[in-house]
Amino acid sequence: MVWQPINLDQACPGSTNLTACSSFGYVYLDLLVRLFGQTSGKRRPPETEEEREFDFIVVGAGSAGCVVANRLSAVGNWKVLLLEAGDEQPLVTTVPSLAISLLQSSVDWAYQTEPNGKSCLARPGQRCSWPRGKTMGGSSSINSLAYVRGNELDYDTWAANGNTGWSYKEVLPYFIKSEKNLNIAGLNREYHGVGGEQYVSRYPYVDRPSIMMTEAFNERGVPIGDFNGENQLSTMQSQTFSCGGQRVSTNRAFIEPVRDRRPNLLVRTNAEVHKILINENKQAYGVVYKRNCKWHTAYAKKEVIISAGAINSPKLLMLSGIGPKYHLDELGIEVVKDLAVGENLHDHVTFNGIIVALPNATSTKVSNDQLLKELFAYKLSRRKRGPLAANGPTNSIAFIRTEAALPAPDVQFQVDSVTWQEYIRQPTLYESLTIFPSAFYNALLPRTMNLVPKSRGKLLLNPKNPRGAPLLYANYFDDPTDLIPLVKGVKFLLTLENTKAFKRLGAYFVKKPLKACKNYIWGTDDYIVYLARSYTTSTYHPVGTCKMGPKWDKKAVVDPQLRVYGVSGLRVIDSSIMPCAPRGNTNAPSIMIGERGVAFVLNYWLKKYS
Repeated sequence: MVWQPINLDQACPGSTNLTACSSFGYVYLDLLVRLFGQTSGKRRPPETEEEREFDFIVVGAGSAGCVVANRLSAVGNWKVLLLEAGDEQPLVTTVPSLAISLLQSSVDWAYQTEPNGKSCLARPGQRCSWPRGKTMGGSSSINSLAYVRGNELDYDTWAANGNTGWSYKEVLPYFIKSEKNLNIAGLNREYHGVGGEQYVSRYPYVDRPSIMMTEAFNERGVPIGDFNGENQLSTMQSQTFSCGGQRVSTNRAFIEPVRDRRPNLLVRTNAEVHKILINENKQAYGVVYKRNCKWHTAYAKKEVIISAGAINSPKLLMLSGIGPKYHLDELGIEVVKDLAVGENLHDHVTFNGIIVALPNATSTKVSNDQLLKELFAYKLSRRKRGPLAANGPTNSIAFIRTEAALPAPDVQFQVDSVTWQEYIRQPTLYESLTIFPSAFYNALLPRTMNLVPKSRGKLLLNPKNPRGAPLLYANYFDDPTDLIPLVKGVKFLLTLENTKAFKRLGAYFVKKPLKACKNYIWGTDDYIVYLARSYTTSTYHPVGTCKMGPKWDKKAVVDPQLRVYGVSGLRVIDSSIMPCAPRGNTNAPSIMIGERGVAFVLNYWLKKYS
C-alpha cells in the first residue's frame, strides 16, 4: 500500500490563501508520494497460510512492541506473533524534516479529544488533535525524533509509590541496553550505551536559528549539557532516533534486521485486534483480529502481551471485558474484570502562539523551486546531509525550574517552525495543514510544556461504535494550577529577546495578539492564560490509561511486573502503564518499558523451564 498524505480537497476551505492549499501544495504532496510513498523495508514475499498457535502474541508494533517481539523471538524455540493494525512503514517516515507532514496522513490514527470548555477553545469543536502512529514502528515512526528520557526523580517516585523494580537505578540499565549512541564523545558513559539496536545520534545538519535558541537559553542561565545524563536542568541540540540523517524507528531498529532471519517470528500488518480471548478461569489464551476484511483467531500458549499504546491498549482491554464495570455494563460488554482501565489519562499540556520572527537574512525559508530541488537531492543522495536530514529547530530543547525550590524541572521548551505571516492570519487552519518540511521557515514557535500536569482525564469506548475511535477526555486545565508553570515559563521565554544570540540574528517576538485573544494585551499573564486555553495543543505524550501500581492502588490496572490484575497470561507493556508521565518526551521511556517489561517475561518463563 502506498502512503497517503492529508487530503487537501477535504482539509482546505474554499477561501484561504495558505500556501498549503495552493496549486503548489497539491504538486508538492504529489511529489512526496512519488518519491517517498513506498515502504522502506524489503519487499515481503507472498504469504503462506496463516499459522494459528504461538507461544507469545504481541499486539502492537510500536515503540515498546517492537522491542518485546525482538527479545522474545531471540529465544529460538519460542514462536512469536507480532500484530500491527497499520501497514508497513513507508519511506516518507524516514525523512526527519517530513515528520510534520505525517500528521493526518494514512500512518496517523488522527484521534481527537473531547471538549471540556477549558482548553482547545479556538480549535474546531474545541477539540485538540492527538496523532498516534498507525504503521510498523507506531509513534516512533511519526514523532519528532527527540531522544529524551525524563528525570531520575520520575522513576524513583514510581518506585516509592509501590512499583518495585522501577527506580531510576533499576531502569537505567534498560535505557542503556537498547542504545547505540553514535555521538558518545563528551557524554558520560555511565548513562549511555553503544551496543544496542536503537540508533541515537545528532543530525548531520543544524541551522543557525536552532543554534541561536540553545545559545539564548544558555545566556539566560540554563547550562549546556546532557539532559539525559547527570543533570536534566540543561539545554542542548537534542540527540535523536536517527542515523546518517534518517529516522530509525523501533521497527527499523528491532524488527527489520531480524524479520527475515528468525523463522520463529511472524509479523502481520493491517491486522487490528478486536478482542482478547479469555477462558472461564480468567486466563488469556489468544486474540481475534481482522485482516484484509477477514476475521482470524490466533492462540498463545504462554502469554498475550498488549503493546498498542496509551489509547489502543485500554480500548482493547475494554472490548475484551476488562475495564470499569459501569462503563462495560452500559455497552453490554460482559465484565471479565472490573479495573480502572482508561482512567489516569494525562499528557504534557502545551500551547502555540508565541512567535519568534526572523529577518530575511537569517530565515531558512526557500523558494518553491528550491524546496522541490531539496526533495530530489535528499532522495538521490547516498549520504543524507542537507536540511531535510534534520528536523528544523525541533531539537532545540531546554529544561528549567520555574521555582528554585523545585526538586526537578517543571517546564520543557521545544521549538517548532512556521511561516509567521500565514500562521498569524489563520493559526488553527495553518496548524492542521503542516505539510511542508520543518527545515524551511521564517519564524520559530517555541512551545512551553508543563512537565508535571495535575489534571487527569479518561478514555471511554464510543457507545455509537465501540470498535471505532474511543472518546478521549484529555481534560486539559481541569486543574487551573496547571497554567501556573506555563505562565512562568513564557515569562522566562520572553526574556530571550534581550540575549546577544537573538540580537545577532535579528530575532524578535511578534507582539500581535492572535485572533482568539484580541481582547487581551500581548505578553500579560491574562493574555498567556487565554492563549493557552485557546490554542492548547498536545505534546503527543498521552500516558497512564493502564496504570501500573501495587495491589492496594485502586486505580492500578497492572502490577509492577505489568501483569493485568485478575487475568493470568496477560500483560500490558507500553506507555499506558506509566503512573505519571516522566519529565520529557515519552518515546525513549516507552522503549525502556519494552525492555524492562520483556525482561520480566523472559525471567519468568526461562526460569520456569530451567
